[in-house]
Amino acid sequence: MSKRALRAKLGLSNDKQLAKVLQLPVEQVESWEEERALPAVPEVLRLLDVQTGTAPAPPPADPDDDRIVPVEVA
Repeated sequence: MSKRALRAKLGLSNDKQLAKVLQLPVEQVESWEEERALPAVPEVLRLLDVQTGTAPAPPPADPDDDRIVPVEVA
């Protein structure tokens, strides 16, 4: 996602507001290019709800899975 797209998604009009939301220095946010992908800093990933380095949790095992059988009715 680009910086411009992120600002549009959040309804922000400038880098100062984006820096405040990300809790980063304004100078750092201003140094990012408008149309390039955002850097993978923890604050951006947290805002975009991206989990790094974690595998998705496996679905819970159903203990009754092997006991359920189709039922035929007359």
